[in-house]
Amino acid sequence: MSEITNGEIRDVIALALSKCPGVNIYKFPPEDISPPAAFVAGFSIRPLSFDGYRETSVDITVMVSHRHVDQLALLDAMLDSEGSSSIVAAIDNAASPDVNLRVNTIGNYREVIIADVPYYAADITVEVLT
Repeated sequence: MSEITNGEIRDVIALALSKCPGVNIYKFPPEDISPPAAFVAGFSIRPLSFDGYRETSVDITVMVSHRHVDQLALLDAMLDSEGSSSIVAAIDNAASPDVNLRVNTIGNYREVIIADVPYYAADITVEVLT
């Protein structure tokens, strides 16, 4: 079995998220953002053996505008299990011959500031199965 790189995992996630219409996708944490958006915030990797096997989880941050509290309804829809704007459904339905994704946790609603602009945000943790 060949080892899957973090870059390949980012690509699979970005491709899956691109199926959500109207959501701007970033493979890396952006310096400027156009909401609604989702970005790969980082990886948590736990080596399992000396042979290179590892458990990998990926943190995805989902963001919407902070201009009005009604944007939280959009954030809720993006975190729902189904629907055209569901980031969760896009991840669960991702198809790749080498990488399978499974949503592990959803939550941690909060305010995030990027380039001095506040946004409503939440996190999705995705388990990577190779």
